[in-house]
Amino acid sequence: MKTYHSRISFLISFFLVLSVLVSCTNFQRAINTKKLNVPEKPVDNFLVLFVEYGDEITVLDEEHYNKALKGKFNNLEHQRFRDNMSDVSWNIFSPTLAFDYRRIFDTHKEYSFADFQKGLDQPNLEYVLLINMKNNDALGEVLRRNFQVFLFDKNQEDPLWTGFGYYNPGNLNQKGTARRLLNRIKKDLIADGLIMS
Repeated sequence: MKTYHSRISFLISFFLVLSVLVSCTNFQRAINTKKLNVPEKPVDNFLVLFVEYGDEITVLDEEHYNKALKGKFNNLEHQRFRDNMSDVSWNIFSPTLAFDYRRIFDTHKEYSFADFQKGLDQPNLEYVLLINMKNNDALGEVLRRNFQVFLFDKNQEDPLWTGFGYYNPGNLNQKGTARRLLNRIKKDLIADGLIMS
């Protein structure tokens, strides 16, 4: 009987520790989201782009492109994480069509704003989902990362939607990290009525 109770106690302790560890490595839903310009119909396609930029991206114009995206949305530094996002985004966002940036833009090539806009001129591509890693700070041995996400109509400078506060201390180079981040973004886009589930 004593062995049975000790096994039960061990299993309960194990699952409590495991749930704490899992909650520490999962992305949480955004702290804040805001719909700025709601499209007439749900968004059914977008190009997923990822950058690391510490300041605000308030509009997608030439000035902000040159500061925040030029040479960063396709750089080598975060290529593995970006590729992981591209690999899983088509499945996560389905039925929304998630375009793979690798089919449009070359890696580690600098594009002018005009060339970037030409790249967006693809059949059935109307929107850009821009994921910005704002913080990548060390807190002891753990990295603190906050992500801000924007949904843009490719023909408008102002975002349709933004979400801030996706947080994860996990390893960016693991495919599971990209999957968790995109799943949280999807939940917020659905909750705010921008995409269909």
